[in-house]
Amino acid sequence: MDDRNSCQQTHSTVTECEARAALDCMLADSHFHASERHRKLLQYLVDEFFAGRSGRIKAYTIAIDVFGRPTTFDPAADPIVRVEVSRLRASLAQYHDTVGEKVGLRIELPKGNYVPHFAPSGRSPTRTGTAISPVEVRLKPSEQAAIPATVQPKRRRFTLVAGAVAGAAAMGGGAYLAVVERFPWQPVLSAKPTIVVAVDAANGADTGEQRKASEDLVNALSHFSAVRTQISAAGADEAWQSSNEYHVSIDYDVAPHEHRLSWQVVDAQSKEALRAGTAKADIDNSSDARAVQEKLLIHLARSLAGEEGVIVSLEAARQLVTPSIGYGCVLLADVALARIDPEGLASAHACLEKSVTYQAADPDVLASLARVLVATGEARTSPTVAARAMKLADKAVALAPQSSQSYVAQMQARFATGDKKAAFLSGRRAAALNPLDNAIPARLGLLLFVSGQYSKGVRLAQAAEARCEYLHRDAALTLALDDYRNGRYREALTRARQLANPADVAVNLIRIAAAGQLGLTRETTTALDGLRWSKNGLPRSAESELAARGYAPDLIALIGGGVSKAGVRFASLP
Repeated sequence: MDDRNSCQQTHSTVTECEARAALDCMLADSHFHASERHRKLLQYLVDEFFAGRSGRIKAYTIAIDVFGRPTTFDPAADPIVRVEVSRLRASLAQYHDTVGEKVGLRIELPKGNYVPHFAPSGRSPTRTGTAISPVEVRLKPSEQAAIPATVQPKRRRFTLVAGAVAGAAAMGGGAYLAVVERFPWQPVLSAKPTIVVAVDAANGADTGEQRKASEDLVNALSHFSAVRTQISAAGADEAWQSSNEYHVSIDYDVAPHEHRLSWQVVDAQSKEALRAGTAKADIDNSSDARAVQEKLLIHLARSLAGEEGVIVSLEAARQLVTPSIGYGCVLLADVALARIDPEGLASAHACLEKSVTYQAADPDVLASLARVLVATGEARTSPTVAARAMKLADKAVALAPQSSQSYVAQMQARFATGDKKAAFLSGRRAAALNPLDNAIPARLGLLLFVSGQYSKGVRLAQAAEARCEYLHRDAALTLALDDYRNGRYREALTRARQLANPADVAVNLIRIAAAGQLGLTRETTTALDGLRWSKNGLPRSAESELAARGYAPDLIALIGGGVSKAGVRFASLP
């Protein structure tokens, strides 16, 4: 049975946009006397409600997701959730007693469940656990007769139609909003995928050792904001309800001379085995068995939830087949950002803008939109867009202060506005929050390098290179720039060729400059063709473009020298 907010039976004309706006006003209101913990809890409950998961929220999930309790948390032994929810309920009541009807909506938390209740301020407070659904779309009077008086927007029979509407949003079509205005259901809103890690004690392995390995994997996965994680006993598939849940089983085997980690990813609904693999590490008498286990599990976590991870890739493929807004747009943006794909960025931009309309307080959406505005170059050419990107990133950080991706967005937005010192602080904060994500030091290292902090940038790029199988684009570009700067033109050209992308301006400029230093005419021609591949070309000269990207003057001069040797006028290129 579909359990998405199954407890909701009463309906109202309160929209999600209005409900989230009321929440934003409350959180910003000085009359709302609540701790950061309670604000985070309220935001979480509202987000889960609009994602359709209120019926599945338990004290355990709140303890893990909000309060950072370990996976061994026992609600019966630790009453923190009951206590904090009670305090939040009291803060909400006190706030509404203070402001009265000055606010349009009351936000309440009825006793007996964790489902937020939204009601116009003129109504009396709710006395039951029944929540009013805030997701009905208002219709024009002329359209009201065409639909039933009671609308239930999350019924299964509307799923395919809603998916088609969301697909139009992902493509950035202007007809999307017109469709939404005409129909009484919301677009498909996608959420983060969930990885359920199960203990596999097959082949007589020690159950305690297996459970420890599973808990360590959950801990490693928790660093990645792209997924949600939880642990369960092997075979416990009663929690497999969502279409984007994945069951990961591991078997950790300790032999005298090696540690072996076998894993398998299974689709939660179809039970189809999607991916599997084995990793091993040789050991000797001097090896630290605990460190070896940790290294293998961290490597698996990166392989599953990293930027190019298995789960992220599967979800991105799902988004292409069944478009949605919300986290699906974040995935579209991640793919386009990784590929430096102008058309993909444009589609992701449109998709994220629609998502913000419905999820104005989703930190992942806000951070992703800020990054896209920077990547498209709009934030470098328009002060208004730059200010918006900064505002989006700052809000993402405020909403999700423990999310590394919020700080990555803030780093990139700050750098685009010229506040480099603050940008580097945000980057270091992101790296501290998720020391397992190689993409963060790669991105921070590139920004440090191009701004003139060459040794720091190279160290971070080299660290990213040493920790992963596939070198991140930003780390590879940093090392290519370093090779070129130190006169290793052939090495720089080799790295640039490996990164060859017609839409990647910086990579093509390095190819031209290195080819010029080496006297390779054909290479210059190929790189020039790539630089001019974009339909619109560069919005300014290559020299001005690098300056706008924050490149240090001496680095620009070095690149310009190689471009000139290639017989190309740097100041007027393209």
